[in-house]
Amino acid sequence: SMQESRAEGLSHSRSPRSCFPPGPPLDGRAGKAMGLLQSLHSRLSQRSSTSGSPTENQGVFDCLLPAPLLPSAYQQRVARLAREALDAPPAQSLEETLRQCIGFCYRVLPERAQHVCVSTVFADNPEEHQHNAPVYTALLVAWGEPGFEHLEVKCRAIAGTDVQFGKMPPSPFWSRRASTEDGRQAPCRALMHQLLAWFVALDDGDARKQLLQNILLQLHEACYNCIGRHKEVFEYCMYDLMQAEAEAEGEPCAPSGGASGSRLPDAGSEGRLDLEVARKIVRRFAAQYLDKHKRAALHATAISPLKFLYQGQYEVFENLDSHGASFWASALSEAFFPGLQLPFESIVELDKGWSWAARHFLPTMAQGADREALLRLSAPENLGRDWRQVTAGLRPSGRDARRLPGLTFSFGEYGFQQSLREAKRPKSALREALAPYAVRFAEFMARPLLLKHFLRHACTSERWDLDIGPALAALAPEALGVDSAEGPRELRQRLFFGGPEGGGSLAPEDAKEDIEALAALLSSAGVEWASATAAAGASAEAL
Repeated sequence: SMQESRAEGLSHSRSPRSCFPPGPPLDGRAGKAMGLLQSLHSRLSQRSSTSGSPTENQGVFDCLLPAPLLPSAYQQRVARLAREALDAPPAQSLEETLRQCIGFCYRVLPERAQHVCVSTVFADNPEEHQHNAPVYTALLVAWGEPGFEHLEVKCRAIAGTDVQFGKMPPSPFWSRRASTEDGRQAPCRALMHQLLAWFVALDDGDARKQLLQNILLQLHEACYNCIGRHKEVFEYCMYDLMQAEAEAEGEPCAPSGGASGSRLPDAGSEGRLDLEVARKIVRRFAAQYLDKHKRAALHATAISPLKFLYQGQYEVFENLDSHGASFWASALSEAFFPGLQLPFESIVELDKGWSWAARHFLPTMAQGADREALLRLSAPENLGRDWRQVTAGLRPSGRDARRLPGLTFSFGEYGFQQSLREAKRPKSALREALAPYAVRFAEFMARPLLLKHFLRHACTSERWDLDIGPALAALAPEALGVDSAEGPRELRQRLFFGGPEGGGSLAPEDAKEDIEALAALLSSAGVEWASATAAAGASAEAL
């Protein structure tokens, strides 16, 4: 359960000057990465101590994240979905759309959907399982759909969750407003209606429609949890929608001179995509990858180290993906990188469980297995990998990371807002403590790392042969001056192994990536963050 109601004491003690693990010199990439972070933090501290105004102090962080890294395809899609919900809502009501979803997922007629109950809604903790749980009424009540306020959905009481009193209340998450591009607003409930209607409209034989089953399962499970879980599930639903839309757009693109609606040419085909079509495919793929990289960077910055430390403490661990992401995403974007859009929903005004992850863990991970875990999680080559794989064979010390200094004692959503204001205040104890975490995040967003991981993601993606490979191959003659006869297969060899002769596998250890060639291809497509002028790492060196 999300134990939001148990307030823990918040420390006001100041952080030590160095927030990185002390110890002997380190060898290898992990040591190099940690050394760079220490150097950056030292320079940042010197600049901050001599900055007299908030503007000057903020500028230290502004130069770490160039403007092309700020936008989020996720946030742009949410804004468009809100516009669609206002300008072109589904013809059917939310109730009817939901009945069709349930009918598809549980193989019943839509008119019988309101009677469907799930025998067991599983939770990580067996004591929190729910039994004989209705689907239709639970979702409409939890979403606060008008006309369903009088219904009472009884369930097992779980302390610290929305159902702590044994019945389901409406969650404020679904009534919160999402903004369109022009500033209009629609409730998140309307956005979910729009999303479900998109999937319902797919043919039953379309493989993408199968995503509805997992979407509905998670939406139902969230009803028995808390606002943090509703937020997390909404994000997953948006990722599914964006991926399904990308698959739909990837298939009908035709090579120059080809018939409309034909599939992309196979690897090695002489046919090539129209350059504008190719640029569009690459830009979309790169935008979605940037969000994926941002999620990985946030996890490497804070979430994964905290998961390692608290893997044995259920009440903390289970809150890290929801409330933990809520706190760290808001702290970074609001206090250090204004304008930064992250692929997460902001629930600052509603989040009562934000403080679960507001912990100053870097000093705690200063020795032993904790230190080794932090070094592994900080290594650039491990970005995006599951923390369990990265820290395999290590066990946490059990030391508790203290609260970040300077957090407000006011528990609940008001404390969150007050703490963010304190984090923005120049030279405050909270801002000083958070600064090295901001540097960690910025370094994970450095251009060389972005390009390297983008290349591995693209070359190993199932979409390489479908669209991204042919699209990059179409741009290669112009961007790289290569023979126009080279297809996606030859281009992958050139990019991943540094030349057409290359190796045989796509194993990371065999790679000799040509990231500058990749940068030229992406720049040719109009991907701004690939340009050398957008190098976060180079800007950081100037501190």
